[in-house]
Formats: sequence, C-alpha cells, structure tokens
Amino acid sequence: MKQHRHQGIEQAGKIGRALVGVWGLLFLGIGVSVLIFLWIQPFGDFGSPPLFFRIFGSFIALGFVAFGLAMAAGAFAVGRHMSSEPSIPVDPTSENPHSGSTATSYTCPHCGAPLAEGADVSPKGDVKCTYCKAWFNIHSK
Repeated sequence: MKQHRHQGIEQAGKIGRALVGVWGLLFLGIGVSVLIFLWIQPFGDFGSPPLFFRIFGSFIALGFVAFGLAMAAGAFAVGRHMSSEPSIPVDPTSENPHSGSTATSYTCPHCGAPLAEGADVSPKGDVKCTYCKAWFNIHSK
C-alpha cells in the first residue's frame, strides 16, 4: 500500500516537472524567435523595424530567453536531486509515515512533526505541537 502511494506521488512529480519544462521551452522558443526575427530583417528596407525597436524588443526577448532557460533547466535538473525517501524522519515500524509512531519518537501523532527543540513539556509529558497546535502526551502511544 505504501509503495503504491509513493509511486503515485512520484508520478505526479514527474508530470509536474514535465509541464514546467514544456512551459520553459515555450518561453525560450518565443524569446529566440523574436530575437531572430528582429535581427534577420535587412536594415533600411520598407517594413523593417527601426534600430530602437530592435534593441527594445531584444531586451524583452532576452527576458523571455532567461526565464525560459531557468524554468526548463530547473524542471529537468530537479529530478536528479529529488530522493525517493520521505523528508520527515519516521519510525520504520509505523504503518502511516506521517503519523507519529511511538512514545520514544517524540513526534506529533496528528501531523508527524518532530518535537521542537526546547519545547515546554509538563512533568506528566503533555506538550503542544508547534506545527499543528494539537496537544499530545509524549509518554502515550
């Protein structure tokens, strides 16, 4: 069950990265196309853009190129840096990786957030989660 859910999240991440990559390539293509169009036109002919518009349009097109490169590179590079491990440390014996597991894990049983460093814990073990604001006892399961 956990493996199937993890594969679904991983697949959704791949689709999202692909969409961001496509949008990045779209912006990159628009910028490069405008740059080529502006500077391939002969100077002084009827209908060719004046120098001011070539320069002004080039600045706008360079913005599109830079944004498109950043989006595409980010979308394709982030896949190499993502790990398949969950980011929250969890007890491997628990069934639900986001619910705190045992009394010794010191994680919130409601949201799975770790106990904040320097948190005020009552002598009986009652503490308030700094993330979801729920009360729980560190001594009970």
